[in-house]
Amino acid sequence: MGSRYSGARFGVRLLKFCFLPLIVSAMTSFAQAELSANRIDQLTKQWLETERQTSLLKANWQVEKPLLEQRIKLLNIEKDQLNSLLEMNQVSTSEVEQKRESLLEQQAKLESEQAMTANAIDPIRERLDSIEPLLPPPLQEGWQSEPSDNNAVVLEQQLTRLSRLKDFNERITLHAMRLPNEQGDDVLVKQLYLGLSQAWFSSQNGQFKGYGLAENGVWQWHFSQTLDSQQILDAIAIVENQKTASDIVFDIKQLPSGVAQ
Repeated sequence: MGSRYSGARFGVRLLKFCFLPLIVSAMTSFAQAELSANRIDQLTKQWLETERQTSLLKANWQVEKPLLEQRIKLLNIEKDQLNSLLEMNQVSTSEVEQKRESLLEQQAKLESEQAMTANAIDPIRERLDSIEPLLPPPLQEGWQSEPSDNNAVVLEQQLTRLSRLKDFNERITLHAMRLPNEQGDDVLVKQLYLGLSQAWFSSQNGQFKGYGLAENGVWQWHFSQTLDSQQILDAIAIVENQKTASDIVFDIKQLPSGVAQ
């Protein structure tokens, strides 16, 4: 009994000693196999996720590709337009510079011409200013021109004054104004101008009459007792179309010596 029992215990120890490494090895292999399976599962999941993302990217690319291509096309068109604008701007800059130089030349020419014009206008203006006291009173009104630095304005003013002189000298002019008589009283008279050099006047009742002319550098009026006031009034009536020339004989020789020159 004792020996059997001892032998059995010895057999168990022997069994443990012989099969224990096998059991440990099997358990290790199982653990490694389980670890490999988990690793494969993880890699599979990662691969599947990668494939999913790849498919998603491909799908998104298919959607966005036409938009991107259209955007690239538009950008290329814009680029071409900008290049054209740059080229046009370079050409325009050159043209602007040429025009600028041309305008500068024209400006210099105009300034030179203006200086010449001013040199020609100034003597005319000064001469016309100086003759104001010699002019008949109707012309003296508004005779002086306004000061201006613009040669064109000054020239226009002088031409206007010359035109007034010409028109006045080539026609008969009627005018009414008050003149101080020899007693110092103002008398309303009608005046008849024949051009720039001579004039006659008479009051409506013929009591006051006389003539006017430029002498001693100024226009002067003279009352006269020798003039026929009726003839002056008749001449005025003809100009006013109140009488005809055939009804009147106007003798200019009745004027004082030196007036009808």
